[in-house]
Amino acid sequence: MAIQHRGFRVDVNVAPDELGVQWICKAVIERIDGDTTGEVPVGPELAIPRVKIDPLMAISSLEQRAVVVIDEFFERK
Repeated sequence: MAIQHRGFRVDVNVAPDELGVQWICKAVIERIDGDTTGEVPVGPELAIPRVKIDPLMAISSLEQRAVVVIDEFFERK
């Protein structure tokens, strides 16, 4: 899944770990505003037990966290 926020695209991937016990969630943040030399914030990562949350909730949580990371990135500039 992907969302766009303030000139960035956030791609979220969720996969089970090698033991099948946790969801490994990673957000990749990339620029879509055409600035190839600008900084890019680091996307957040989560490891969530599979019995506590389903993948769609994990994706939603990580997307919300990525939006906060991008907003904090702009506040620092």
